[in-house]
Order: sequence, then structure tokens, then C-alpha cells
Amino acid sequence: MMEKRGVKVAVGSVLFVVMAALALSAAEKAKSPVEITVVTDRPDAMYRVGEKATFAVEVKLNGQPVGDKEASYQLSLDGAGDLGKGVLKLAQGKATVSGSLDKPGILRCMVWYSPSGERGLGLAGAAYEPFKIQPTAVVPADFDEFWNAQKAELAKIPMDAKLEPVSQADDKIEVFKLTMPNIGGSRIRAYLAKPKGPGPFPAILSIPGASFSGISPGWATGHAAQGFLSIAVGVHDIESGQPPEYYDKLRTTALLDYPKQGREDRMTYYFRRVILGNVRAVDYVTSRPEWNKKHMIVNGSSQGGGLSLVAAGLDSRITALASNVPGLCDHNGRAFGRPAGWPRVVPDGPDGKLDPKILQVAAYYDAVTFARKITVPAIMGVGLIDSTCPATTNFSAYNLLRGPKQIDIAPLMGHAVGKSYTAMKERWVLEQAGLKK
Repeated sequence: MMEKRGVKVAVGSVLFVVMAALALSAAEKAKSPVEITVVTDRPDAMYRVGEKATFAVEVKLNGQPVGDKEASYQLSLDGAGDLGKGVLKLAQGKATVSGSLDKPGILRCMVWYSPSGERGLGLAGAAYEPFKIQPTAVVPADFDEFWNAQKAELAKIPMDAKLEPVSQADDKIEVFKLTMPNIGGSRIRAYLAKPKGPGPFPAILSIPGASFSGISPGWATGHAAQGFLSIAVGVHDIESGQPPEYYDKLRTTALLDYPKQGREDRMTYYFRRVILGNVRAVDYVTSRPEWNKKHMIVNGSSQGGGLSLVAAGLDSRITALASNVPGLCDHNGRAFGRPAGWPRVVPDGPDGKLDPKILQVAAYYDAVTFARKITVPAIMGVGLIDSTCPATTNFSAYNLLRGPKQIDIAPLMGHAVGKSYTAMKERWVLEQAGLKK
């Protein structure tokens, strides 16, 4: 691992990625006998604009080099556009591809090989001066006015928190199922966990990634065992702990394509309720007598990483931010020939351009815009071959953070949780909370 200027580049330390350069799901990898690795000629994958990056490619079938075959490749701007493509002449299963960028960004190399219908896919990314990547997100003139009005509406709703004790094995902590009213007659579904005793304790809010299910107590108990007043808030207004068929039905009914529901109007978009639910969670935790009135940290990955950026930018009570591979960034990236972050909420209109109505709505929900307002200490984890929340969109947010910050860059990681980031986060969160011994 190399470290400089608050930047950590994690080389070869990735959780959940078996073939590091392979951007397939675990199930797909298990089924496919094709293995493709693609790596840059620099372990940290960092380049200056104009420099040549060379990608080394190796293709195996059933664990053995494929021999003198042909594979296909494409270069792109982090998955957007076409910067070159062609056929690779493999020699004993190996070949190289070279490319460059004339501006800051991520040069992605994708290689695929399909013998007898079995398709293998490999990715690598070369980062060109990524700390100079500028956001594409446009700030609406009434952005602050809009969100201040939403918080004012939420404030009119009584907190009316309902707590239900939850039994668990650790006799040093207490756990509760928590529900509270939210806007539009909806409810917040959460778990609260805390060490036994009066405190005072630092607080932490954890926000989950995208799913079609509720959350479990484990989202809150781990931090409680470390000494936190810990709250974890579900994204959906649904019951937790139900049978699988309950969530299977929601996947195809009420939660079908939920990240795009209501996107035609800023008042009906799905994440309006979600964002305000996180504000109400902070309302509740900071009203508890056990809170130490000093530390209120927010933490999440993917969807939760994007919503953590939103929470820290929207709520001045947040004192520190941990955001891994955040979604909800640079919704309008495609208008600039760049990738958009998950959930790619803005579709094309009839003219082939981004739908202007939905684009206008998305501007109020872009985590990059909230990042402009963040001055508290922050950390972020980024994977250079992340196809779900592309690194370009993550750097767009990171580069705007105005407080002390650190970033962990995993060159061979896709959409996952890096081992290096996890270690950094566990240490850093305790430091921010005053719990580091």
C-alpha cells in the first residue's frame, strides 16, 4: 500500500473480489470457466494526463491459458463512450492494450472472450489526475430554499418514536426496533442500539445499500458494542424480519425499480422521503439523553454512501462522514460524455438527449451538490473498475469536500468493500468519536 497526501492506494487488498480485475457477479464467475485478468503497468494505476497506460491481459479457460486465440477489447471514459476497440491477438493467452487520456478521468479497458458461448469479461482502470476531475452536477438556484422547506415540513411532524426491545446475545448492549412518523403518512423503520448505562456516548447513523428488504439489528449492534449510540435506518417503509416471499413480492410490486419512482417531480421522487427520514433519525438520536452532544457520524456504502453524502451536506449536526463507493453522484454525467452514477435516474428523451424534466428533478438529489457543502472530516473508498458507481462520479464528489479528507483507492476493485478501506474506516470512526484508545 502506498500513502500520500491523505490518499491511500490499496494494491491487491479487496474483499469480495476473487479475480480482482473481473467485473462479474460471484454467481456469474462461478458458472463461467473463462477467467480474464486486466492490470495496468503501474500498481497504483495513477497517471498524468497525456501519459501512456499499458494494460496487460491474460485469458484462461478452465484454469489454463487459452493459447493463440483472439479476444475483443474496448477503451472508454470510465464506461462512457468509445475511445478505441478492436481484436487482441493472444499469444499463449496474453496480450497488451495501450491508451491515454488528454484530460483528467478514468481510462477503462474492457476485455471479453467468448469460446463456445461461454463469455468472460475483465476490466481495469487507469486514473488520470483524478483529483482534478470536476463535477457535472448543476446546482439549482433554489436548492437551499427547497431543502430548507422540506426540513421545515418534517419538523411539523411530531417525533412520536415507538421503541420495541429486541433480545440479543450481547448482555452489554441494548437493542430496540424503532419506528417514527415521516412525511406523507409514511414511517421510518430503524434499529437503535446502545451500551447499557446512561452514557454519554457518541452517535453514529448507518445507512444501507440498495436492496428490496428491510434491515436487521446487526446494522446497529456492531457500533453499539464499540461504545456508540447507534442507529441504522432502513430505506423502505417496510417491515423487517419477514419471510423471503414477502420481499420477493415487494421486488415486483411496490419496490419495483424504486430508485426511479416519482422521478418526474422533485416532490414525489422516492428519495425525498428517504433523505428526510435520515434527518429525522438524527433528530431522534441527538434528542436522547445518552448522546454526548459532540459526535454525530454518518456512514454508508453504495446507496448508503450517496445518502451519507446527502446527510452530511444537509444536516449541520453531522460531525464526520464515511462514504464508500457512493451512488447518487453526477446524475447528468452522460450529457458530458461521462458516466452517471447509480441509479442512472435520468433517461433519454425522444430526441436522444437526457430527458430535461427528469434532469431538472435529479439536480435536487445529486450527492455531488450536497458534497459542496460538507466541511466536516470525511473518508471515501473508491474502486477503479466500479461499473455501478463509477470512480469518475465518486471523485466528482470527493474533490468538492472542503474539510479534512482521506480517500482509499482500490485499482482492481469493482463495486465492493475494500479491505484497506474497511481497516481505515474502523480506525477513523473511533478516532472521530473520541473512542480510540
